[in-house]
Amino acid sequence: MTGGSRSRTIRFMTTVSDDAVVLARLDYSETSQVIVLFTQRHGKVRAIAKGIKRHTKTRFAAGIDLLDIGHVVVSVRPDRAAGLATVTEWKQTRSLSGLREKLTRIQGAQYVAEITGHLTEDWDPHADLYDAMIATLTALSNSLEPLAAVVAFQRRLLESAGSGPRLDACMSCGSNDELTHFSSFEGGMMCRNCEPGQVEKWELSPKTLDLLRKERITDATPDMLVGAFGVLNYHIAHLMGREPRLASKLVPTVRRRTVE
Repeated sequence: MTGGSRSRTIRFMTTVSDDAVVLARLDYSETSQVIVLFTQRHGKVRAIAKGIKRHTKTRFAAGIDLLDIGHVVVSVRPDRAAGLATVTEWKQTRSLSGLREKLTRIQGAQYVAEITGHLTEDWDPHADLYDAMIATLTALSNSLEPLAAVVAFQRRLLESAGSGPRLDACMSCGSNDELTHFSSFEGGMMCRNCEPGQVEKWELSPKTLDLLRKERITDATPDMLVGAFGVLNYHIAHLMGREPRLASKLVPTVRRRTVE
């Protein structure tokens, strides 16, 4: 009796309805894909979209594209960690066609999607981060220089993930003088006296450090943005356990400088 009751509970599904952006798509079968969604109220959701690759009369015949923004309905198990959700409805609500007008725009957007997918947990809500992502994608779709929007999102994501770097004092001795290097392992800056003892580190210029300390990125030169992107990507790469795939497309020199 108990076993039968448990079996019926496992088969029972509930529905979740939310606004979402598509972070990734992975082939699942000849006709279906697993899509990774970042939703406004439920965080990251992995779901199977059945029939998405097959041109029939099903609702998914037109497909769901990477970086699409829309409204989704998924069916999920009561224990959400038990397996993939299933997409039952999808309606695109916004079209950011400008993202695909310039290569640097789409690469910036794909980088944002990639790091968000790796630094957030399934079913962990981040409503503010979702809003920041939509704002970032919107900014990128009209941007002549995408790096400023990407750097701003890097900072927002790290803070939301609980891994924002400390930039006001040395992580070793507490001094706020001559902060010259960033250590991802330590989670913040190292001073000139302490950094020689730290193997894993990234050197920052004073201008880059000043830029990262600002609440908003304004009046930054291209070199300052490259420096800020480099150190934040360095930190993100350590947290991910690998280099983000799109990083070297945005800044070609970043891969050579990243400490493995």
